[in-house]
Amino acid sequence: MRTFGNRIERRALRLLSVLFDFVVIALGILTMLYVVRMILDLTVNSLINFAQEEALQGIVLILIFLEIFEIIVMYIIYHHVPMKNVVEIGVLALVKELLITLDLTELGWQVLLGMAALIAAMGWVYTQERQREDSYNRFLIERGITEKDVDDLTKTLGEARE
Repeated sequence: MRTFGNRIERRALRLLSVLFDFVVIALGILTMLYVVRMILDLTVNSLINFAQEEALQGIVLILIFLEIFEIIVMYIIYHHVPMKNVVEIGVLALVKELLITLDLTELGWQVLLGMAALIAAMGWVYTQERQREDSYNRFLIERGITEKDVDDLTKTLGEARE
């Protein structure tokens, strides 16, 4: 693998990374503004004409966008997003779809089978990610390593790469 030894290349990559961070921050701001707007719309619509199905759909949609916002914040802070969080959004989206379609007979057996397969696959990914996190935490505890030590080491390695 080629290393970027050229000073101009490293500066260009750093500039692109900073620009990408600004785009992600802008997306985070827009996402939160949209969540606030959805909450206001849900409140107004519920006060004027309360419909249980629409309120439930709105709440789940707000939860989905809050999960998206959480992923954006994680990326801004860590420049990494765990698969566990992405799977949570998928599960919420499927739950939203099932809540909207209250008459499950109109979906058909193929759609229900597909949703069941998706939920099983996402459950497997979520379980694998949780096991990986648990083994990582167990490793740190067994060796007496704190999160501060890991952060310091990560920072030192990042500085050494630059």
